[in-house]
Amino acid sequence: MFRIFTTAAILALTATAAQAAESLATRIHNAAVEACTPERSASMPVSHYGAIDQRCVRRISNAAVAKYQAEAEAKTKASTAGFVNN
Repeated sequence: MFRIFTTAAILALTATAAQAAESLATRIHNAAVEACTPERSASMPVSHYGAIDQRCVRRISNAAVAKYQAEAEAKTKASTAGFVNN
């Protein structure tokens, strides 16, 4: 009986974490799309809009994801440093 509750709790936490990660990725992407709006220019042909916009969104999204991953790793190292040193 205890194993069933433990399994259900782990599955619930995993699903919640996956939704949070997806939400963060969506928010990062939406912010990147908004940030790239000024890079679109009326003077460029329409065929260039997709390439310019995609490159900008990819660049900003990758930078933001790298920043958040580095922060998460630093927090993990800081929280586990006490266990390793003891």
